[in-house]
Amino acid sequence: MGKIKRIFFVFIIGLFLPGISFSQEVIYQEGIARNFLGYLVNNEVTEMMGMFSESFLGQVPEEQIKEIAGGLEKQLGKFSHVSRVLHESTGQYHTVILVCVFGEMELGLRISLDQEDKVAGFFITMAPPESFTPPPAWVDTTAFSEIPAEIDCGDISLPAMLSIPLKGSNFPVVVLVHGSGSHDMDQSIGPNKIFRDIAWGLSSQGIAVLRYEKRSFRNHHTINTEDFSVWDEAGRDAVYAVNMAMQIPEADPGRVYLLGHSLGGMIAPRIALEVPGLEGVISMAGSPRQLYEIIPGQLEYLISLRDEPGEAALEQLEEAREVAEILTRKRNEADAIYKETLLGMPPSYLADMNRHDTGEIAAGLPQRVLILHGERDYQVTMEDYEAWKRALNDHPATTFILYPEMNHLFFPGQEPSVPEEYFFKNNVGKPVIDDIVKWIMEEK
Repeated sequence: MGKIKRIFFVFIIGLFLPGISFSQEVIYQEGIARNFLGYLVNNEVTEMMGMFSESFLGQVPEEQIKEIAGGLEKQLGKFSHVSRVLHESTGQYHTVILVCVFGEMELGLRISLDQEDKVAGFFITMAPPESFTPPPAWVDTTAFSEIPAEIDCGDISLPAMLSIPLKGSNFPVVVLVHGSGSHDMDQSIGPNKIFRDIAWGLSSQGIAVLRYEKRSFRNHHTINTEDFSVWDEAGRDAVYAVNMAMQIPEADPGRVYLLGHSLGGMIAPRIALEVPGLEGVISMAGSPRQLYEIIPGQLEYLISLRDEPGEAALEQLEEAREVAEILTRKRNEADAIYKETLLGMPPSYLADMNRHDTGEIAAGLPQRVLILHGERDYQVTMEDYEAWKRALNDHPATTFILYPEMNHLFFPGQEPSVPEEYFFKNNVGKPVIDDIVKWIMEEK
């Protein structure tokens, strides 16, 4: 069971789309990465251990590395070959991305090297696409400009982008907060750029937008994966981003909004507690339920799409159900001790989640709340939408909007949603943008 958990965790936290840079040293660094891949695939852990930096070994125990190497091909399929190689250099680290074929899947192995060319981290990720979806036709790129920025998060600075209208002043501003995974500032998934579509759509209609690179995208070395929380993943940096948005000269500090997608939408009320000056909270595909309550349903749906579900998938589902039952019982125990893991989420993550009731927090917020949901969403379902309605039944300023044709990424479609559609070129639906604009503008 441990192998399933660890590999899945490495996969889900590593979703990324790197910028590309090249130098004379990349041939040597690519050789190191290929050697590392060989050891990983062949389960030669002893050889791998000598390649790691001291800081990595201080955070990740050898047993965890053995679990990852031992379960790699069992879960992903037999390794075939490296189809292409990408490079990314940021600060003290150079990252080699080996695009590998495992079974019938093309995945990316991201290997970060420090200044001594020691492996400082590695992740299995979605393979970077070779082209991106163009912006929606309804975006007016002449109506706004984009200004690169940085968000000071205390220990590190995160690259950011401010999209700001060219006409007028004293704009409302929206801060975008990512879902689960290791995301760039556009929250790129496959060839699609969800946050770019939202930012450009809103700025085309007079609203400034601040989006930023998630900490785990290129600064995963600052996260202790054995002892981190929901707040560490997506909450703390969002507070810094909101505070920065309130200082933008062209913006109205009294009209700053937080828009969270998926996990970002789940913890948006908690972020709002830390920044009482927020004017409103927008949750796109969020939920007041806990992740451990949602995950079994996700796994059941994915298994239902297969003609013959594999043994590993069925074991994963059974484990998720068992952990969900345990965590549900512990939810009301103030002094509960957490030792459980779920799909790689450590006890610290589950404990942090269980000690914060999103629905209860949202119900007590003084800000306006907008709940957006796609009826075709199989990850956060209609059960979650109805849970929001129950939780916010007495909240005086909540608006609910349901889109029958939208999936989890707010891409329109007709058939039941499947994971593959995330990787077909698509854009966030225009009705979603129009509804957000209307909701923001109707206040003033």
